[in-house]
Amino acid sequence: MPEPTRPLYSGPILIVPAVLLFGLAVVEKSLNLVGGSIPVLDVFPRQLLEWAVVLLVFEIAFTLRQTLEYLTEARRSGWGERG
Repeated sequence: MPEPTRPLYSGPILIVPAVLLFGLAVVEKSLNLVGGSIPVLDVFPRQLLEWAVVLLVFEIAFTLRQTLEYLTEARRSGWGERG
């Protein structure tokens, strides 16, 4: 049997901003420790971390959903059955 097609994967769309927000939070916090700040940021580093975590949670949910759909389609088409 042919392998089922995989659905469109949207994970990297959310991982990249989450990693950028996390890096920005780390830089802002380290600058805050030495008395500096990023002038264009009007939020606390913990808020940046919260936003990054929310994006990662959504990415995990999307990935699990797509994996479930892929496995369901594979099971319906009989792919991976023994005998």
